[in-house]
Amino acid sequence: MANHRESRDIARSPEWLFDIVADVERYPEFLPLISAAKIVKRHENAYETEQSLALGLMTHRFCSRTELDRPRSITVVSGDRSFRHFEIRWSFSPLAEGHCHVDFTLDCEARSLFLIPVIQVLIMPMATSMVSAFEARAHALAVAAGCTETPQEN
Repeated sequence: MANHRESRDIARSPEWLFDIVADVERYPEFLPLISAAKIVKRHENAYETEQSLALGLMTHRFCSRTELDRPRSITVVSGDRSFRHFEIRWSFSPLAEGHCHVDFTLDCEARSLFLIPVIQVLIMPMATSMVSAFEARAHALAVAAGCTETPQEN
């Protein structure tokens, strides 16, 4: 069983951060272990994704469903047979001057004997750096867009 929760105030708007977290197909560019992510089906406020975790020379593919409530929250669940339970929740609350309070939770339990040590050794360290990775991505995209100041609305 893996559980992690983290909260942080970030100098970007909820819309800005929501859009970065919702852009799952870009995850391989900045998230360790994610080697591929592809949206396989879109719905009005959701999408289904196939993702691959790079585990040394091995890869583990799994499917998930992402529910979007822009700009307030994102919920990712997986009914993939490798997990007994898999849920990630992001919530974004506006603060003054274009800042945002981010709350991230990961709750996951592997069914696959192969995944149990992977979750303990690789996934949990990744979870503890997840918010930082998205914060760094938000900053890098802002710099690339020429946004050196905190945006009020994106």
